[in-house]
Amino acid sequence: VSDAIGADRVSVRLSPLSSFNDMHDDNPTETFNYVGEQLGERGIAFLHVVEGGDDAERFDFERLRIAFGGYYMANEGYDDDDARRAIRNGRTDLISFGKLWISNPDLVERLRLDAPLACADPDTFYGGGAEGYIDYPTLSEAEAA
Repeated sequence: VSDAIGADRVSVRLSPLSSFNDMHDDNPTETFNYVGEQLGERGIAFLHVVEGGDDAERFDFERLRIAFGGYYMANEGYDDDDARRAIRNGRTDLISFGKLWISNPDLVERLRLDAPLACADPDTFYGGGAEGYIDYPTLSEAEAA
């Protein structure tokens, strides 16, 4: 991919501790720090890391960030305050939002205004339809209702 479009236009998302579909690694620290280092040497745009999963408190995400050496995007349950604090403290360069983005189609505007955030409904995840994905109202739609 880097050869085709340039490494500066490529990112990789890693989930070192995910157990989704029975995935696991017997030594995630060694494996993912090596992967991070190798990706950093290839000069990709950024590394996107899901910082949750089994034993998340025992995995050194800071070490992975350092091994990569480039722009680091963190993900996993961040709210606005946590995200701003993590960036301000230099723990990460970027934050991605998953569930908050799904349930707030105008998330950027809500964060800018310090407006209330809608909570995602996990019962609608992976249902294959619009419910729970494109039926959340924007702030202006919610206020008008």
